[in-house]
Amino acid sequence: MTQGYRKIPGNKCYGGVQLDPVKKPCNGLAFLKSLGNLKGIIIIALIAAVIYYGWPVIEAILLMLPIPDPRESIEKVKGLAGSATGAIGGLIPSGGSS
Repeated sequence: MTQGYRKIPGNKCYGGVQLDPVKKPCNGLAFLKSLGNLKGIIIIALIAAVIYYGWPVIEAILLMLPIPDPRESIEKVKGLAGSATGAIGGLIPSGGSS
């Protein structure tokens, strides 16, 4: 993380204020820490307000979408799986010996 300054190549100065870049470890909480500023709090509040007050509109849009009923697809897959199981079962010889 830079501090806004850089040392010019060839500079012979030693000591004084250390303005070199600082290395900081990254962790999983970095995103949450970045939301801690005022801008992040305002964005979260706006998103929450849109979802809370706009839910009837969102729900109406979801109801209008042409989403197919999954029951028909599930029954079709079950039928295909049953017929495939029967076909494979007919090809495998029984394990009993005479």
